[in-house]
Amino acid sequence: MFEVIVMVCLAASGEQCQEYKLKEKDYTDVVSCIRESHADGAAWQRENTKYTIIGTRCAKGSKAPDAPSS
Repeated sequence: MFEVIVMVCLAASGEQCQEYKLKEKDYTDVVSCIRESHADGAAWQRENTKYTIIGTRCAKGSKAPDAPSS
């Protein structure tokens, strides 16, 4: 299964950046994951306004920690 990985930074400073995986969805193929990654990231960011997403990617078996919740 492929997971959406987001690179986020604290919105207030633009620093303290880290990768997290979005745990809400898994995708069976990379194309679906890539196609949906921006929408998934935007939905997560609406709920987590203290972070700014600076990038997304898809990975299989990522060791990135789960994304924090507000």
